[in-house]
Amino acid sequence: MSKANQAIWYEIYGGRYISDDPFFFDEKDFEWTQTLKDNWHIIRDEMLALLQEHPEKLKPYFSKNLVFPPKHWKTTGFFFWNWRIHKNCRRCPKTTAILESIPNLTGGNLSILEPGANINPHQGDTNAHVKVHIGLSIPKGLPDCGFQVGDEIRGWKEGELLLFCDAHRHTAWNHSDERRLVFIIDVIRPEFAHKKQSICVNVLATSMLQLLYQNVSWLNRLPGKTHHVLHFLIRNVLRLVLPIQNKLRLL
Repeated sequence: MSKANQAIWYEIYGGRYISDDPFFFDEKDFEWTQTLKDNWHIIRDEMLALLQEHPEKLKPYFSKNLVFPPKHWKTTGFFFWNWRIHKNCRRCPKTTAILESIPNLTGGNLSILEPGANINPHQGDTNAHVKVHIGLSIPKGLPDCGFQVGDEIRGWKEGELLLFCDAHRHTAWNHSDERRLVFIIDVIRPEFAHKKQSICVNVLATSMLQLLYQNVSWLNRLPGKTHHVLHFLIRNVLRLVLPIQNKLRLL
């Protein structure tokens, strides 16, 4: 399938992602990567200051089954599929300005993997974006601390980027004695940029539905069609709410 005609894949519809997309992208194909490499230390310094001043902002990743030991993968967000976490953005204005300079950016968050932690193999939400890891504090290289997409394994380096297609199955581990810190951003791929809003509300609805099913156990006993009806309703509410949420800056 040519890139021009490539369809958008969403994890919510099930099935493994099968494509000729590379596991890792070449950063030279994206001009905005140089902005991240030139300013990574600014992001690092603001993240370390945020952790020191507001350690409570760091929360275990919302999907409870992805990491072992439990609660050893922690994050704090700034943008999540275009949903803006205004308080964090205000606390880290330099990082926010860098993120806002990246065309078609939809996500940005600090990701911490505690010592001895493993993130289980999983697929991302969609193939419509490039996911980027910016190394901030990397305690060790391979084989102790690393990242695998498909059958390719790479290590992080401070100030360096890993760009990948997270629709492919991927996993990460930190077998060192110190925390691993990376900053993660999501950028819509150029061929899908005209569908940015649709992509964001689709994936946001999926995440909200996952949280709903985790916290309201009886929903799991309902017919499968209920899942798709709820997703449809949440998605269409988000089409109205998301632009307002970005502008009001209340949350």
